Amino acid sequence: MVSFLRHSALQVAVLITFALAMAGCSSPPASVAPPNLELVCSGEGSPTVILVPGMATPAAVFESLQSLLETDTRVCSYSRAGLGNSPPWPRDEADPSAGMAADHLRATLDASEEHGPFVVVGWSYGGMVTQAFAQRHRDVTAGLVFEDSSVRSMFTQADFGVMRVEEGGRPIDMKRTREDLSELDFGDLPTIVLTRGELEGFDDATMKRWIQGHVELAALSTNSMHLIAFDAGHAIHWDSEALVEKAVDAVVESARSREPLPECDQYEWAPYTGECKEP
Repeated sequence: MVSFLRHSALQVAVLITFALAMAGCSSPPASVAPPNLELVCSGEGSPTVILVPGMATPAAVFESLQSLLETDTRVCSYSRAGLGNSPPWPRDEADPSAGMAADHLRATLDASEEHGPFVVVGWSYGGMVTQAFAQRHRDVTAGLVFEDSSVRSMFTQADFGVMRVEEGGRPIDMKRTREDLSELDFGDLPTIVLTRGELEGFDDATMKRWIQGHVELAALSTNSMHLIAFDAGHAIHWDSEALVEKAVDAVVESARSREPLPECDQYEWAPYTGECKEP
């Protein structure tokens, strides 16, 4: 099962990375889908960590990471509509966007009496959902971790091409997603951005743009750190799980203490195969 998820997630991630161009704009969603997503929670403590999976991947993709994090605090992983044990996206709702997915997640957390505060961890497309969550639900957001996240600026370049992207049997509304992420500002939320170190299908020029997108993502918070996972591909939580665990722990501690993240110390992160990226 894990090998199947690994293959599917990486295949879809490469496709979405190379093949999208977003144009136009739309209004924020007028309604929220039912609060009925699969939500798998374990552990005790605050803040609660929310694990947001990549495109077309269910909660189970984070099973190993969750088992590590739950020893220190409460952790929830979830599946978006049409994935894992979650029901399909409602027929009478418009096609989902990252912002609508963020609202759907918040509604499910509220219905499940998981009230936060939350440290939200987003991988790949899940990073775009996490960005929208932080913008739209700041009242319950205590910190952010981005694992090789997609960002809006990467999909406004013509050379990425165009394709239809689906998840759970419904197309993702990428035009609306671009609007959802048009005015991001994370304030002083403790934020760690993790970037792959391996090219894994990228050429040098694409990798340079990928890293620059993550530099800009880290700059959305005045309390951030940017690390390169030098021995990892797109799925850092598989290739360098200890680095992701360490990053989440650091943001959880900052949220608990209400102290800023420390300055990035190369020596401290090197054992976890992370390199500090200078601003």
